[in-house]
Amino acid sequence: MTSGNLPVVVIGDGWAAMSSVAFLAAADQPVTWVTATGARLLAPLPSLDAANDGAKTWELLAKLYSLDAGELIQGNFLREFRNKAFREAAWTKAPTPEARKDVRDELLGENESFLAPLFEARLPLTPAEIEEKVRVILAERSELVRRIEGVPVQEVGVESGAVSFIRLASGETLKCERVIYADRWDQLARIEGLPKGITFHRKRYPVGVLQAEFEHEQPVPAGIQEGFFGALHKETGETHERHVWGFFTTDGKKSVWSLCISSEEGEENHTIAKRLRRMKGALDKMFSGSGWLPEGKAEYLSNIASERVRFEEAILYTAGEAPQKPLSLPGVSGLNFLTDGYGPTEALRQVASLLQPAEAGADAQAEDVDSSDPSLA
Repeated sequence: MTSGNLPVVVIGDGWAAMSSVAFLAAADQPVTWVTATGARLLAPLPSLDAANDGAKTWELLAKLYSLDAGELIQGNFLREFRNKAFREAAWTKAPTPEARKDVRDELLGENESFLAPLFEARLPLTPAEIEEKVRVILAERSELVRRIEGVPVQEVGVESGAVSFIRLASGETLKCERVIYADRWDQLARIEGLPKGITFHRKRYPVGVLQAEFEHEQPVPAGIQEGFFGALHKETGETHERHVWGFFTTDGKKSVWSLCISSEEGEENHTIAKRLRRMKGALDKMFSGSGWLPEGKAEYLSNIASERVRFEEAILYTAGEAPQKPLSLPGVSGLNFLTDGYGPTEALRQVASLLQPAEAGADAQAEDVDSSDPSLA
């Protein structure tokens, strides 16, 4: 919390930023929410990493906002489409955690293995549903939460070793004592006032994500708890299969599907459009037959009433270690760095470490990092 009446400034619009705003507002702390790049995704799967405190933090977030999200349940919720049928992911049959990891990494490759938890837990509500409901509530709490959209951060002001203001590209200056930066780390070099040697994002190998949210004309069978993944047809030069990942939500009325896109592929709209067509083709192949399609529908895509497609570049990381705690800079108080780069479970683990929401918002120690230390990356 801040010592005076100044709002906490939260920068970003993804899982870490959204939950930081939510926990601060739940503790009656005024927040200025600067969405900056606006980079965000819906959680790619309905399950979370059972071995990570972030899963419990999603549960706590739902309870704080009186959502009927239920309790975390552990199990194997991910299904792979293989040999014309859905099966439990191959690594769940391995005898040890180490063997699970080896099987998963061999099957998926480094560009996708981070998407699939070795051990899963989920709530009756998906993370995407929880996030949607929390965002609606936050939008109604204008007395505590001021949201500024579409305006980049231009400068972070530091005086006497402490954060004192944020200046936006619009020219507006926000006085503050605390800033939580949860936007893309590759944007840090563009912000004045920060050390030039910040290397948080280096050697983490970011990938973009193409995400499609479909609303169905008629709902698929309700009560589906599982997430799904299936291989796309291999193209020339691809060494690993590429998969589409997703789940059904809102009692089968919607579905969300994600596909990883390399930084090179993300540079061309033509390539992104081609990947979207491949994604849709895979879905038609995976979800066929009367068990998935309403009467009179021959293909999965024929049951789509509307779609929303987004592409977020460099939003997830495929290498490096997820930060165990939020990062901070030596000699600068009131400034913490979070990342969505390792998925929704890791993002909320960092938030819990920083804000300690189970203890009414008491501050925790962040991990001080030398911004020029190459071992960070």
